[in-house]
Amino acid sequence: CSVAELANISYFLTGCLVFSDSMTTAILERISTLSISGQQLRRFPKLLEDGLPKMPCTVKETDVPQLFREPYIHTGYRLTDQEWRYYFLSLFQKHNEAINVWTHILAAMAVLLRFRAFLDTQGFSLEFTSLPLFIFVLASITYLSFSILAHLLQSRSELAHYTFYFMDYVGVSVYQ
Repeated sequence: CSVAELANISYFLTGCLVFSDSMTTAILERISTLSISGQQLRRFPKLLEDGLPKMPCTVKETDVPQLFREPYIHTGYRLTDQEWRYYFLSLFQKHNEAINVWTHILAAMAVLLRFRAFLDTQGFSLEFTSLPLFIFVLASITYLSFSILAHLLQSRSELAHYTFYFMDYVGVSVYQ
């Protein structure tokens, strides 16, 4: 290295260090203005609870139309005719379809993670020989996704019930 190059490197490094020190000072000044008291920390769970939408409790089988009732399941039904958001948020509520939904979500995640691990080790290209694997993964995810939607959203209305279970049957057919 020439003396000129060393001088340029030194100037660059010194400039970066000065910039870094001034940046650090600015960050520390900003952080010091963000003091949180113990009282504010104690209110944090209440703020979170108030910020989340209120979910109606599940109801008994006598409170839902006959179409939505399942044999031997007497409680845990979700109300009908709610906003779509209610049914999506019911993913985090205990109800009569919760196990169905979560087992399908976990299975879909397992398929995707296993496929990704395979891709990381083996590589993948859309050649004729790899087509059966790709079709199998696509069919699995289609089946599981449609089933998740059916069990999560079918309680909204009679039309939603028939539509989403029809999609569920299509997913099963694609998988087979």
